[in-house]
Amino acid sequence: MKSFSKARKSRGWIALIATLIGLSFGGYTYVHRAITEQVYVTNCGTVDFKPDSILKYCGDGAVGIGEITWDSWSASGARGIGKYFVNNCLPNCAEGTWDYQKVEIALSRVKTIQSKEVLTYIKVVSFDSALLPEILQTADEWSLEMAG
Repeated sequence: MKSFSKARKSRGWIALIATLIGLSFGGYTYVHRAITEQVYVTNCGTVDFKPDSILKYCGDGAVGIGEITWDSWSASGARGIGKYFVNNCLPNCAEGTWDYQKVEIALSRVKTIQSKEVLTYIKVVSFDSALLPEILQTADEWSLEMAG
């Protein structure tokens, strides 16, 4: 019994308890901060986190960006690379052909929506300065709040 009492009073035991308390508090703080400081994007009326596609026209899905890879993501904005896609809808959207162009993506304009910080504006620029399909420009941009 004496050895347990002696061990309990030793500095090693105190250090172990202090370490466990510190790790517990640090873990809680990390998870809590990650949840409360999360940044999202609006995507066809849905508040989404790092989506792999974003639509410009939600009704028919004929224009948007797919295969997105995000390089950075924060409340000051997000950047990534993806494929701009357009369905020419000729003779109709079900039978139309698809065109693709690699683009750089930038999200901006943070607003609070549903108690969350949300990026609400997108700009895409052709990766190699080629014209984007259908619009025949090197860039496209739109408000994500108004998409669709």
